[in-house]
Amino acid sequence: MVWSAVLLAMVVSQTVICSLIAVAAIIDQDYQGPEQELGSAYTGPALAFSVIITIAVLLWVMNSALNQRRHQLALMVLQGALPWQLLAWNLLIVIGLFILSVAGTCLLLPVITPLTFAMVTNPLDLHLTYTGSHLFDSPGKGLAFSAAPIFISTLLTIRSLSKIRPMEALRQSQNPPKRIGVFRFLLGIVCLIGAGCMLLIPAFALATNPPASQMSSDAAADRMTVFLAFAMGGMFLLIFSLAAFAPYLFPGFTAIWTRIVALPSRTWRLAGQQAVGSIQRQGATIIPMTAGLSLLMTVGGGLSTMITTLLVAFPHTPGTVPATTDMFASLLALTGPPMIIAITGAIAGTLITSKGRGLDLALTYVSGAGIGQLRVLGALDGIITMITSTLFSLVITLLCTSSLTFMLSRFMGKAQMSVQWGAWIVVMLIASLLGAAATGIQALTTRFENSVSVISHAIGE
Repeated sequence: MVWSAVLLAMVVSQTVICSLIAVAAIIDQDYQGPEQELGSAYTGPALAFSVIITIAVLLWVMNSALNQRRHQLALMVLQGALPWQLLAWNLLIVIGLFILSVAGTCLLLPVITPLTFAMVTNPLDLHLTYTGSHLFDSPGKGLAFSAAPIFISTLLTIRSLSKIRPMEALRQSQNPPKRIGVFRFLLGIVCLIGAGCMLLIPAFALATNPPASQMSSDAAADRMTVFLAFAMGGMFLLIFSLAAFAPYLFPGFTAIWTRIVALPSRTWRLAGQQAVGSIQRQGATIIPMTAGLSLLMTVGGGLSTMITTLLVAFPHTPGTVPATTDMFASLLALTGPPMIIAITGAIAGTLITSKGRGLDLALTYVSGAGIGQLRVLGALDGIITMITSTLFSLVITLLCTSSLTFMLSRFMGKAQMSVQWGAWIVVMLIASLLGAAATGIQALTTRFENSVSVISHAIGE
């Protein structure tokens, strides 16, 4: 199940990226107007977001999958395996999965590309005809974007696992280590500093630039697009920083909000206590979902903030808001492909962590919990995971939207931040339902009478 989850993430991310590259070539082939490279202009934002989220998803999914094999790797070390042998063996597995994913991508590309073409062109009123002549010109570039994070993650993870003592690895076989290495710590610090620079420096740099009132409408619109780009860049750096410090942030954050939401239920208290211990395994689910939700809500909040700011700054100027809406319509429409990758990454993370959830439920069962309580605990596991992801996304989105509002206020003299609270409530409800369904199905299909066998197998008896 672990390797099938990795294969799923690889196939979907590669197919989405390759289809976007193919769509750009198809648009350029069919479009006969004055604009040059129209396809790259319309698919560029979606492709850039998809590549960045693919890197985050595949790095984290591959890292989590290899960490699930700590028990096996430790036994191989005890039998005399050398670090280079562990690396070579796992690289062979990853190469085999990559070849399978390439085959899956080539099979899915003729089916997915027309849907991606419609997703890109329909919201933008591009009356173009789909042709599949350039369909297979894209896999080379698309596969390169996914191959790099896969093999880099494998090398880094196996390198770190090969340095641990075998006995320590056996004791940590069910849970990843709670400490992070020096390289990962420094990388997280660099990403955090970079996010601060992208979110703050552009606003202060505006002191040497002319305000919006002294610029043409086209120049002002271009400057606002740059502001949104800086906010999005800061968002992605915050996500990578979150991924780096996940072992420190996830358990404490989960403990805080589950205690604040103190439902009068013994099952909820038990679920909250278990979540603090098991949430480290959920990083493979939380990171992709956080990246996708942050992308969706930051783009939506940023566009809403820009439109609201224009209404406040130029209340009597006709045509301002429609022009701005048309100007950013493509960016809003093209968040679909990266969201597909993020949701697939969350599904893959749920599959990867299923073994740990099964052991938690088995331990709870032999401790005296009833079958009905275990079913509820299984559903609550997914709900807590998704709410944690949504809350992290909310914090990241608020930081990035606040930064964008600050830039607009410095540029236009006044600005008004727009927070889509209604949309956030809907997103949290949908994410909670999806999480409850994902982990609840496992709890429903588990035969708890075999819990002793599950525990014995986990401890090697």
